Amino acid sequence: RSVGKTTALINLAAALAKRGKQVMVLDEHQGAQSVAGMLGLTPCYDLGHVVKRECSLEQVMLSGPDGIMVVPAGKGVQSLASLEAEEQASLAHAFGQLSQPVDVVLVDAVAGVASHVLPLSLAAQELVLVVDPQPASMTDAYALIKVLNQGFARRSFHIIVNRVSGPEEGEAVFRNVAAVASRFLKVKLDYMGCVSRDEKLHRATQLGRSVVDAFPATAAAQTFRDLAEEVDQWPHSDGEEGQL
Repeated sequence: RSVGKTTALINLAAALAKRGKQVMVLDEHQGAQSVAGMLGLTPCYDLGHVVKRECSLEQVMLSGPDGIMVVPAGKGVQSLASLEAEEQASLAHAFGQLSQPVDVVLVDAVAGVASHVLPLSLAAQELVLVVDPQPASMTDAYALIKVLNQGFARRSFHIIVNRVSGPEEGEAVFRNVAAVASRFLKVKLDYMGCVSRDEKLHRATQLGRSVVDAFPATAAAQTFRDLAEEVDQWPHSDGEEGQL
């Protein structure tokens, strides 16, 4: 079910871009509900074409608002986990050859256990789960944490609670998820904050824009600026972990 994850990612990307960061979004989704679709961008190529060396990464990239670069993963996203060593090296080389250095890469992963291996998510240094107050959302979040912890040894997760009535509800939802997770799993959950229901956020999405850009004076815009500031302060890995 939808918890507003892609909308949250677009707004976080915009807030990071307005902090002067060069942001790339790797988009696992396709169609109208993808990052590209919600921003009114039309992909001609995807990462699969780069892997097959049919085009360059620069040709795949779509130019979004505030200089955000959107890279559609396309239909071949599941095959990324099973690339041959030569294909992996070719893909990594493609990212290394970008003319513009990238400060932050955000992955809009296909949500839930049904996405199988989550190859792009597993390449990430930090994992962020977007949850809303509905019981099904909290159940899904716990199931995904369990899969990533037991199947892929991920132990640290950030949580954003979306579509809340206020801070109290956000904290209550986080405590609920954290209580279940800490009871059955050895994981660390970090509460990043919550996003309140806001008509201006919904309106900005309808316009194909971020609320940070369209309605910068709103509480929702300030929330994403605060989240971007927190992300900006996360430590950067100097080793191989997190490298594409």
